[in-house]
Amino acid sequence: MSSEDVLSEGELDALMESVASTADVPDETGKQPHCKPFDFSTREQTLLAQMPALKNLNEKHCLALAQGISQLYKIAAQVEVEKIQPVKVDDAIAGIRLPSGINLLEIAPLNGISFLVLPGELLSFIVDQFFGGGGNGANSSASRTHLTPTEKRINDVLTEKFLLTLQEAWKEKLALTPQLAAFETNPEFLQAGSPSEFALLFPFTVTVGDWQSSIAWIVPYAALEPFRAKLGNPAAELRPPQGNTDWAAHFRRELQFVDLEISGRFISRPVSIAEVLKLGPGSIVPLRTPTEVTVYIGNQAFSTGEHGALNGNKSIKIKEIIRNERDSV
Repeated sequence: MSSEDVLSEGELDALMESVASTADVPDETGKQPHCKPFDFSTREQTLLAQMPALKNLNEKHCLALAQGISQLYKIAAQVEVEKIQPVKVDDAIAGIRLPSGINLLEIAPLNGISFLVLPGELLSFIVDQFFGGGGNGANSSASRTHLTPTEKRINDVLTEKFLLTLQEAWKEKLALTPQLAAFETNPEFLQAGSPSEFALLFPFTVTVGDWQSSIAWIVPYAALEPFRAKLGNPAAELRPPQGNTDWAAHFRRELQFVDLEISGRFISRPVSIAEVLKLGPGSIVPLRTPTEVTVYIGNQAFSTGEHGALNGNKSIKIKEIIRNERDSV
């Protein structure tokens, strides 16, 4: 090879730049993976907006709770309602300070366990106000990990008042029947169903003079979602958008709230008419354990998966989504 065949340093730099710029251009003809982002928190915010009655019920409950606390302990307590927030269960539990009165509640007809959290500083403050003391609940409970017997008794009475006022405030929408399932002071010992499950946080701020504390009621979102129709605004009817509106966006938004039935077909096998005629009480039909389960949405095959158990419930782990020609429409 002669010296004339060797590229100069400037020619090499220009060649490398052209290669790099070509590599940065996406291949528009290549097939992109079928992957769509889904923000679960946006879904919870959207569904929360479908239950506007929760705000009014919460405000009504707040007023009754303020009167109840003032009458119980003869203190001028003000209770202010805060904005209802969708949170993950593990995040809500992580925010509970130690010690606290954590009351695990079963409230029929709501499914699951909800939490009523009464901070130790609030219980200590009420003890001081009611029996006499320094009145500084924050300092007296900050260095402790357990509640005193008197604070535990205050927790029980305050929980009972909370549930009574809750029943009264919600009775126009839902007839609630609450009962205490368990009690805990350390959030680390709580056993939530699924840590990533969404819940609704109902926070209240309690003020006595210059002193403030809080009360929190944490309810699994799945417990309230079946009552979305009752907790909705009866005056708000579904109607077509007015004016120059995107109809596709309108129907896409409304279709999110259509209820569908999901089912899993575990196993099937063909049988002859002769075999069917031989069947009777006590007959045994042999079936092999399935290695793969088909999940159906309505009557349409949606995915394949593996069957198992999660949190004591039968479940199916989705392995592959079944796509057809309509998915591209």
